Amino acid sequence: MNKESKSNFNLLLSASGFSNLADGIAGFAYPWLFSLITRDPQLISLIVVCSTLPHLLFVLFAGVIADKYNRQSILVFTRVIQIVLTVIYVVIIFINLEFIPKSVQLTEPEFKSKFLIITISYILALIFGVLEVTRDNAAQSFLPQIVEKENLQKANGRLFGIELITNNFLGAPIAGFLIGISLITPFIADTILLVFSSFFIFKIKGNFKRENNSNSGQKTIPMIKDGITWLKSQSLLKRLAIYTGLANFLGAMQYPIMVLFAQEILNLNSVQYGFLAYGAAIGGVLGSYFAEKINNILKESKTLLVGMMLFSIGMFLPYTTKNAILVASAFALTSFGSIIWNVQAVSIRQSIIPDNLLGRVNSVYRLLALGLTPIGALVGGTLVKLTELNLDREFALRLPFLIAGICMLFVFLTAFKLLSQNLIDNTKNNTLNQNSKD
Repeated sequence: MNKESKSNFNLLLSASGFSNLADGIAGFAYPWLFSLITRDPQLISLIVVCSTLPHLLFVLFAGVIADKYNRQSILVFTRVIQIVLTVIYVVIIFINLEFIPKSVQLTEPEFKSKFLIITISYILALIFGVLEVTRDNAAQSFLPQIVEKENLQKANGRLFGIELITNNFLGAPIAGFLIGISLITPFIADTILLVFSSFFIFKIKGNFKRENNSNSGQKTIPMIKDGITWLKSQSLLKRLAIYTGLANFLGAMQYPIMVLFAQEILNLNSVQYGFLAYGAAIGGVLGSYFAEKINNILKESKTLLVGMMLFSIGMFLPYTTKNAILVASAFALTSFGSIIWNVQAVSIRQSIIPDNLLGRVNSVYRLLALGLTPIGALVGGTLVKLTELNLDREFALRLPFLIAGICMLFVFLTAFKLLSQNLIDNTKNNTLNQNSKD
C-alpha cells in the first residue's frame, strides 16, 4: 500500500474496531436484556427477525445508495443515527429499570411496561437493521476505493480479524461485566464507542464524492435492475451467494435461542456467557490470520470447501453436549470456517465487480446471502416453541442444532462440483479480459 492508502486503511480499521466492539456489546446486551423480559423463544426470535428483515426488504436500495452517494458520508451518517436511537433506548430502559427482572427467571416474567418495551425493541431493531444494511454495503464498496485490488485479500483478512477480536473476544465479555453493573451500562458504552468510530471514518482523507460518476441522475429501479442483470450473468457469484444464504439461514435457526440454551442447559450467568464467545473469537482470529496462507496452499475452491466443512461440524456439536468448553470449541470451528469462507468470497467479489456497479451488485449478492436470515430466525424460534408443546424443553432447545448441522452437511457435499477451481479461474480471467477491452 502507498502512504495515503495505508493511512486511510488504518483509519478504517480503527473505525471498524470501535464499531464492532459496539456491535459486540450490543449483540450480547440486547438478547440478554430481552431474555429477562420474556422466556418465549418465538418472541425472542422476532427481535432477530426485525433486525435482519432489512436484508430482505431494503438491501437492494442500500446498493443504489452506495453507488450514488459518498460512501464515506454514508458510513458516518448511519453511525450518527444509531447513536441517537441508542440514547433513546437507554432513556426508555432507565425509566423502566425498576420493573425489569434483574436475574434470569425460568418462568415467563410479568411486569409493568413489558408490552411497551417489547414493542419499542422490535421497532428499534428494524431501524438498526436498515442502518446496518446500508452501512455494511457502503463499507464493502468503500474498501476498494482506498485499497489497491492486489491488497484486498490482506485488507479483508485484517478487517475480519479486528471484527472478531472486538466483536467476540472483547465485546461479549465486556458486555457481561457491564450488565453486572447495570442493565443500561452496556448501551451507554455502545453509544460512546460509536462516537469514536464516526470520528475515525470522518478523518479518512480523499475525494469520495460521486456526483460526477456514471450513476448520477439515474433512477433507483433501473439502477437496481442493472445490478441484478450483471449478477445474473455471473455463475460463480450466484453460487457463492446462494451457499452463503443457506449457511446463514441455518445459522439463524440457532442464534435466537442461543441465550436460552446457555442459560437453561449450560447454566451460565451473564459473565460466563460472555466468555463463551471467546471460542468464536479465537476461531475467528485464527481464521483471519490463516485465510491467506490456506488459500496460497489450497487455492480458493478447496479453501471455501474447508470453511464450509468446519461450519457444518461447528453447527452440529452443541446438540451433543452440556459442556460449555465443548460448545465454545464448536463456536471456534464455526467462526474459523466462516472467516476463511468470507475472506475468499468477499475478495473474489471485490476483485471482479466493476466499481460503478459494486454497491448494487453487492446488494443483490447480500439479498441472496442474507435475505433468508429473518426466515431462519423465525423458523428456529417457532420450532422450539412447537417442539416443547409435546417434548421436553431441553430437547426443544437442542433441536435447531441437530437440524442445522445435518442440513449444512448436505449443502457442503454439493459444493465439490459447483464451486470448482476451474470456475473461479475462468471467471477471473474473463473479468480481466473484459476490463482490458474496456
